[in-house]
Amino acid sequence: MNYTRLVVLITIVLTMFSSGKAMATLPECDSPLKLSSTTQWHPYIYQNDKGESTGLDVELLIIILKRMGCELEVIHFPERRALYELSQGHFDIGVGASKNANRLKKFLYSLPYRHESNKFAFRADDQDVAISSSLKELLDMNKVIAINDAGWYGEEIEQAKKNYPHFSHSPTLVRRLKMLTANRVDIVVEDEIVLCTELLLPTYNNINIHPIALFETSVHFIFNKNSVSAVFLEQFDKVLNSMREDGSLQKYYQKQLPLQCQQ
Repeated sequence: MNYTRLVVLITIVLTMFSSGKAMATLPECDSPLKLSSTTQWHPYIYQNDKGESTGLDVELLIIILKRMGCELEVIHFPERRALYELSQGHFDIGVGASKNANRLKKFLYSLPYRHESNKFAFRADDQDVAISSSLKELLDMNKVIAINDAGWYGEEIEQAKKNYPHFSHSPTLVRRLKMLTANRVDIVVEDEIVLCTELLLPTYNNINIHPIALFETSVHFIFNKNSVSAVFLEQFDKVLNSMREDGSLQKYYQKQLPLQCQQ
């Protein structure tokens, strides 16, 4: 082996060692990082029959943190409380966050890890909704729209919430869909995949998802600025980006999601 090749090899080994050592000695990993999250947001995060926290987003987060030498503790709250606790510095991480001006002031954002399309479910026999082509048309028809008031569904809905009197607020999708089947509301707004996986259950009949996308955005992990450093975020993004580049991130979601719900 000539001298030049030896130097290159030693440099690579030292770089790998120093990189691994930097990850292993991150102060944030001295104790489990705390995830503040909603209780039931299937398939992204939820509690199973044993009370264990699971779901696509939380399992992905565990994979990334494990590669960094970190552990995770999940504590569930209603969504508005979960975001409040995170913003107050009581927790370290949140999942499934789109960007808006208010959140950007409070949190650090990871690279995007999936795409979100907010659509709406409606009763199949409601032909007025079926042929509608915009949120404005739904508002003009005075349709009652069920949403999670703590969620972010884009600027158009945020503006409509200021003056439109027919929004109905409920934090859980199951409750909103029950209201829909009982004719108490006309529309249920939610992430398309969340809607799709829930509507695969035999509980629901004659409920459709409208093809209109009310809002589309990238989705990120968010971090408490007071407990998570820029160095930690850089290492986190490095692991996440490697999964994006080698295709394992896309394969992860494709493997876990029902075929009917894959975008």
